[in-house]
Amino acid sequence: MKRRSFLQGLPALGIAGMAARSRAFALGTAGKVDVAEIQLPSGTISRPEAWKRLLFEVIDTTSVDAEPRAIPLAPDDPKLFDHPFAVLCGDGALPPLTDAARQQLVRYLSYGGFLLVDDATGTLESDFDKSARRMITDLFPTRPLETLSDKHSVYRSFFMISEPTGRIGLTHVLEGVAHGSTDPLIYSRNDISGALDRRPDGSDRLPCTPGGESQRREAVKLAVNLVIYALTSNYKQDQAHVNELMREGRLE
Repeated sequence: MKRRSFLQGLPALGIAGMAARSRAFALGTAGKVDVAEIQLPSGTISRPEAWKRLLFEVIDTTSVDAEPRAIPLAPDDPKLFDHPFAVLCGDGALPPLTDAARQQLVRYLSYGGFLLVDDATGTLESDFDKSARRMITDLFPTRPLETLSDKHSVYRSFFMISEPTGRIGLTHVLEGVAHGSTDPLIYSRNDISGALDRRPDGSDRLPCTPGGESQRREAVKLAVNLVIYALTSNYKQDQAHVNELMREGRLE
């Protein structure tokens, strides 16, 4: 199966499709879910240990077959289409996208790829936030970045999440850009990757404030939800699926 076809087919999958999808991924390392870290000439940062931790959590708690690794890629690299889950994490001003980068990101997100934009600054007013919003507007000039409802599928795609958090609790919401019935781009201001990041010895790199380790665990749950949402879209809007997972004890 070609990855582009796989990406296009994911939104139609439901609970019954989880195992089948996992088998489809199990074609060797190249076929497993990993993370593409989009890198720009300035403004972005790389946190491979955060994404490795996330993918280990995905393996431990879900049926998804994943490879715990982060692949740094430029936004115009055609290899981006090999990775259904991409992140852009930053702490500084982002440069304008080149035409090639913008066109490829639009195609990637339109074909079913997913991008998490993660603000690592920890401040409400930042050059990263301003430039990230400009970038998102450039990608989707007719689709505004909007606050996600607390009933959005991402809050219950695997765990039940009452409030999104990360290394900090700067805001109480996620924002997203809708494309049909899905949000292929979600923006977090709470530094999700900062809550997941680890040192080489496995210890947590950064403290989570103000909630400490309980906040970190909620950030990990949210990150897992984002991966599952990226792979299965909005299937959890059907409450019957939510009830089924609750009976199975898979939702907390």
